[in-house]
Amino acid sequence: SGGGGETYFLQADAHLRFAKEWDRLYAEEVQLAKNYPKAILSAYPPGFSEEDPPYKGGSQGTRLCTCAFSDSNVEHRILRINTGGMCRGEEEAPSQIAYIAAGFFFARAEFLIDVPFDPYLPWCFMGEEIALSLRAWTHGWDIYAPRKNLIAHQYRPGRMGLPKFWENTGRVFGRPGPGFNTLLQTITIQRIKYMVGYASSTREALEGLNYQIVLTEFEHYSPGDERTMTQFLEHTNIDLQSEKCGHIDWCNKCTLP
Repeated sequence: SGGGGETYFLQADAHLRFAKEWDRLYAEEVQLAKNYPKAILSAYPPGFSEEDPPYKGGSQGTRLCTCAFSDSNVEHRILRINTGGMCRGEEEAPSQIAYIAAGFFFARAEFLIDVPFDPYLPWCFMGEEIALSLRAWTHGWDIYAPRKNLIAHQYRPGRMGLPKFWENTGRVFGRPGPGFNTLLQTITIQRIKYMVGYASSTREALEGLNYQIVLTEFEHYSPGDERTMTQFLEHTNIDLQSEKCGHIDWCNKCTLP
């Protein structure tokens, strides 16, 4: 298996609290997914505060069923993932969702063989989730919402005075302000937009901007060949021409096992 011989792999944010036996329970949950072993559990964890009692878990997991093309002037129209409808809570197994949350996903470690981490996306934040989602799905993995939350995340609001993503890169290199980070993102985010299929980020367009470096070893970290990108865009109801995300009925209504 991948992951240094481990059976399962977890990617999660820092600042977490875990319910007892979370690993065993997530392993049991992913095994109930119809597409197991090529099944991924993912959700945005609920929040917690320092003064909260020990975390026990059990609340209903969120479902990543919506997206939008960002209109922030530093996010370059990248696809942002968000939550959608909830299930009734009586389901006997997890059902499919459209996207992976970078802040929590759990799968068999073979995931790392099919979808290895891309070393050519330094300090990637915006765009990580759509890249993970499309690469996993086109490699034949299905994405599921866990029926119950077993981890919680401290979302650490700005009033705590802690650095956010936009400040991090500048701090590392002694360059204050968000500008340095934004300059890096302007270039590296083109790799994800090329992967997704944006009309503004074709190979010819990138060469015209002298950004062809972002395609370095792309073939090793590209979409898979078990399903096509066209199928992924139909599956998620994304219209690249108009840059709009449509309603995903099967995801919001929990109808795809």
